[in-house]
Amino acid sequence: MPAYDNAAVANALDDFGDLLEIAGEDRYRFLSYHKAAHALRAWDEDITSTALAGRLTEIPGIGAKIAAAIEALLRSGEFTGMAELTARVPASVVELIRIPGMGPKKAKTLFDELAIASIDDLEEAIAEGRLTGLAGFGPKTVENIAAGIERYRAFSGRILLADALPLAEKLAGELRALPGVVDAAYAGSIRRMKETVGDVDVLVATEDASGVMTAVRELPIVTGIIGSGDTKTSVMTTSGRQADVRVVEPACWGAALQYFTGSAEHNVHLRRIAKSRGLKVSEYGVFRADTGERLACATEADVYAALGMALMPPEVREDTGEIALALEGRVPDLVTQPDIRGDLHSHTVATDGRSTLEQNRARAAELGYEYLGCSDHAYELRMVGGLSQSEIEAQWERIDELNALDDGGPVLLKSIELNIDDEGGVDYPDEFLARFDYCIASLHHGFNQSREQATRRVLLAMENPYVDIIGHLTGRLLGKRDPFDLDIEAIIEKAAETGTALELNAHPERLDLNDVHLRMARKAGVRIAIDTDAHEAMQFGHMRWGIATARRGWIASSQVLNAQPLDTLRSWLKRERA
Repeated sequence: MPAYDNAAVANALDDFGDLLEIAGEDRYRFLSYHKAAHALRAWDEDITSTALAGRLTEIPGIGAKIAAAIEALLRSGEFTGMAELTARVPASVVELIRIPGMGPKKAKTLFDELAIASIDDLEEAIAEGRLTGLAGFGPKTVENIAAGIERYRAFSGRILLADALPLAEKLAGELRALPGVVDAAYAGSIRRMKETVGDVDVLVATEDASGVMTAVRELPIVTGIIGSGDTKTSVMTTSGRQADVRVVEPACWGAALQYFTGSAEHNVHLRRIAKSRGLKVSEYGVFRADTGERLACATEADVYAALGMALMPPEVREDTGEIALALEGRVPDLVTQPDIRGDLHSHTVATDGRSTLEQNRARAAELGYEYLGCSDHAYELRMVGGLSQSEIEAQWERIDELNALDDGGPVLLKSIELNIDDEGGVDYPDEFLARFDYCIASLHHGFNQSREQATRRVLLAMENPYVDIIGHLTGRLLGKRDPFDLDIEAIIEKAAETGTALELNAHPERLDLNDVHLRMARKAGVRIAIDTDAHEAMQFGHMRWGIATARRGWIASSQVLNAQPLDTLRSWLKRERA
């Protein structure tokens, strides 16, 4: 029986939903598959374990029919209905809508009118001018699609961390269970929690290298062998991604794990330090340069101790100052998941969310949160049902009712996600903004604006005393949409001056701010809100990706708005200081 990780099954659901839409099927039907995929990506349990326990329908959005399709995929590798659907629309057509600027309607037009069924077909058609005169494909649109193909090709070799980590965890778990295996762990950029990664790297500590290499080739998660030797096997997996499995001796486990985790710059710096101490360090161990004696390196702590350094968290091993700190016996104080007391950015069915206020509150209660911000979209974003003042008043009445319940649930905070207009203004007058507990303001349009204009919009918005937080600052969607061209240094300086917090949006396609921006904010003393921007209750689970990125950015809990008790959080808001 094949083995699939959560992300692989979620991708299959999304692909099926996209094919249904391209084939012209009922809107409710294809949206149901996307809804199930969204929920599964935020599901904490391994999908196979959930299926074996007969609990698939406990995942929000997964009913009996989709559960049966998932069970069929897990059992046989075939998604129910896929063969019939791909007889009408080739599966390769789905790839077209991965191109920035494309969508299901355009993909359907290209397939129906020009029999374009792949990106290669599309590139050839553009080169030959066959899109000229096709409805919906004017010269500017074709130009944008051609640029989108370039961006897609550049990014397609990368995997979102949220897709790569479930695969790495599943693979490491299967390897750890093999006879003769002392330990197994993922390494590389996944262990450093980079926002996107290349191949999945997994290390195995064992004395039986040959036996483990044989077992790797026969794992249920493996669909093909790229190459296999005495100590390394590269395979293709059911997720469609490559994974490299390396075997090392248990005696040098720590050295190997350190070597294959640290960035190239981090490891080069370590080698310089080792040389200055008369040592050599490699994936095989730490050795005395004069005698060749291998020092203890069964753990990473042993390796760093041999170099006179404290053990540092994997996320910061990028040579951005962590080594100097470790030489002093110190490590960065980094935020952790248990530090988080609430989520300040969530949406409901009142605008473009898929969960009710009550469902969001219930999920927050399950997570043990002290508070939850309800921050639906403001009026000017009408395309997603932005709220009028009267609609907000009605929502506030319900919030008051829920807060009055004596059920131990989290306090609901009255918030809003405002839109920053071209002049740096926001949706409502100050007297109305003052009535919110806090306000988030975000850029939602103008991605082609100049650096000067886009930056000016944010700087002016931060001068508003009721704009407490700037949401998803750069507006990027990894692999799908380029960020705004912004002067980040000027914005961080202004945030420090005005007391405006900056959001680290934890959605795995955003992770915005990134680690570089976060280190800049940390040095400037700017406070950070780590939010999921959840559009359904299960997406509160995306907080893990925000925490990972915050740790890469050296953010401590003492700098995080929503790592504070509610009274402290309120006192930190810009409106309170104003």
